[in-house]
Amino acid sequence: MVIGLSFQVLQLLWFGLGLSKWMMWCAGVLAAASSITYPAICAYASQNAEGEQQGLLQGILTGIRGLSNGFGPATFGLLFYIFHVQLDEATEGEGIDNPYTGISLPGGPFIFGALLAFLALLITLSLPDKAAIKPKIDHRKKTDSEPSEDEGGGVGSGFHHHHDHSPLLPESVP
Repeated sequence: MVIGLSFQVLQLLWFGLGLSKWMMWCAGVLAAASSITYPAICAYASQNAEGEQQGLLQGILTGIRGLSNGFGPATFGLLFYIFHVQLDEATEGEGIDNPYTGISLPGGPFIFGALLAFLALLITLSLPDKAAIKPKIDHRKKTDSEPSEDEGGGVGSGFHHHHDHSPLLPESVP
């Protein structure tokens, strides 16, 4: 995660401060290197979750990624407008009327993104190597797991063994 976020910060700064096309291509290479961040986040989270919570965890991470893919472009579209960035090649004097600023800061949204990535990097550095998770201890013997048919647990006996497969922590259940 640290390597991916470091490349992300460098890539966004390079995009924000770059002045020529070759610099943009180099920043694109850094962007490719920063793509390891999401798989690293998934691996870190997966290593710190119990087996029965893996699906829930991956669903949450995918949901967050989906929201980010939706809100990110909308947010940065607004930032491009605020920083008066013209994405088309307008001729001299055809500027967009922007009530927020009179000057053009084409790298502003990328520098703002670099600050957010740097904040994520600082948060990542504060994470423990492995979260302190209390393992569930099952005090039953393997032979005690389910009642057999002759103990009254057979088909049609009316006995249903209840397992709590709730993904919520016991402290969070009302």
